[in-house]
Amino acid sequence: MPVEEITNLTGKFNTAFGVKAFLILFLVFYCIFAVMLFRQIQLMSRTLPTVVFPLLKFLAIIHIGVSLAILFMVLGVF
Repeated sequence: MPVEEITNLTGKFNTAFGVKAFLILFLVFYCIFAVMLFRQIQLMSRTLPTVVFPLLKFLAIIHIGVSLAILFMVLGVF
């Protein structure tokens, strides 16, 4: 493979593509984190039931929804 072809390949990946790829990857990991947080709240409620559990579960579900909404919004923009 000649050197000219290698530089031609790297020329296609500009800074905007790198920023978009990083942002989408970050948001995917953030959605995974939101689901993990929800699972931790469920595990905590089974281990140590409290009066605050319904509120925490509600906030965790809202957190998942917002993170998914932001991910889909960003995917729609790009």
